[in-house]
Amino acid sequence: MRLTFRLLSLAVIAASGCASRGSVDLLEARLREREDQLHSLHAQVDRTNVELTAARRLNESLKQKVVQPANHEPALDLSEQHFQVTGLKINSLLTGGFNRDGQPGDDQVTLVFSAINQREQPVQLPGQVECELLDPSRSAEQQRLGLWTFDAAKTRAAWQKTLGSFGYRFELPWQLPPTNSDLELHVRFLSQHGDRFEASAPIRIALPKSTLGADQPMP
Repeated sequence: MRLTFRLLSLAVIAASGCASRGSVDLLEARLREREDQLHSLHAQVDRTNVELTAARRLNESLKQKVVQPANHEPALDLSEQHFQVTGLKINSLLTGGFNRDGQPGDDQVTLVFSAINQREQPVQLPGQVECELLDPSRSAEQQRLGLWTFDAAKTRAAWQKTLGSFGYRFELPWQLPPTNSDLELHVRFLSQHGDRFEASAPIRIALPKSTLGADQPMP
């Protein structure tokens, strides 16, 4: 009996050894399937949260509008799309160094970006803009080359259609002439609803004539 049991055990172990590779492949396939399902569920939850937040903002604004006097003119457009902005998108094709005077080297950075909704469609959002230009090759306290701020009126005036798409366009002349061609541009948008959005992008510029051959700053 014991011999028979041992033989059966060896047969089972041998069979499991032969089938182990197939079992592992099947298990990995099922794990990948579960991960894909989990990722899809997380994305769906994120979309639902965005829509819920947008609905709450719109509801609060509509409540405020209802309690205002009949002759009061609202300061903000309460269009639903204004409450569905999920972030900022910098147009990498239209953003970068720009040579304005025809002399060697760029004179400024041209920035084109838009606020976007969950479908990545541009949205004209009332608010203020802050742009910061950094040189990552410098030490932390010396990285900032410029800081530009634009109030709501200037931001509204910067909205335009470029190459078939709408967005904000800003011209950022040098505040400190760069000495490195590879820079980082940061954009912050503070909406009149109190929301804050940020975006960053690396940019490459042609160094101005005044800095060509200049010593690179010590990190």
